[in-house]
Amino acid sequence: MKWWYPATRLDPTLKTYHALLLAFLVLITSTAHANRQLAVRNGCMSCHADTELDAPPWPELATKYEKYRGQPNAASIQGERLRQGKFFKNIKAHRKLSPTNATELMQWIIDGAN
Repeated sequence: MKWWYPATRLDPTLKTYHALLLAFLVLITSTAHANRQLAVRNGCMSCHADTELDAPPWPELATKYEKYRGQPNAASIQGERLRQGKFFKNIKAHRKLSPTNATELMQWIIDGAN
């Protein structure tokens, strides 16, 4: 036996472990980027970025909603409140969000909006 093994000769258990590890890492990084991309796709960045508009920026929202971290269903409850216009002067863009998108965005904000 040689001191190195080609990828085709790796133990099947080790291959499975590496595949699961890679999938996990991809999932973690893609989830964080997906929610930021969701905010971009829904036009959230045009008001909640560093603009002269009155909308609070992401860090401020994250600080405000961190109290919901770890609470079950907090994101869906807050997402529905957002969609119903209970926040910020009944904004049309908030009402246009689907329930799923509103929940995902609120979870992202609750988790720190990174």
